[in-house]
Amino acid sequence: MKAFFEGLVIVVAVVVYFLPAIVADARERSDALAVTIFNVLFGWTVIGWVAAFVWARHRVSEKRLSSVAQTARRAIGRVTIAKIVARSRRVRATRRRTTASV
Repeated sequence: MKAFFEGLVIVVAVVVYFLPAIVADARERSDALAVTIFNVLFGWTVIGWVAAFVWARHRVSEKRLSSVAQTARRAIGRVTIAKIVARSRRVRATRRRTTASV
């Protein structure tokens, strides 16, 4: 019976130790692996475990994600416009050279 309780205590301790990783996975966070790695490396300290738990419970801001997506769309738009302008300049220069040589 003593061995059963010792085993039960060990299982409970492991579950409590990895609770931040379990919570991050249950909340389907995109950075659950990072939370898990942080928990494994720093969870043995009370401060590290609390930081990992807060990180796992922290809500992912939709505003921040939409801001990142909007920035990416703008960057892609700038690159696309720059390529269109560069191509039109090359075509225009080519036309000028062909009409000047004729």
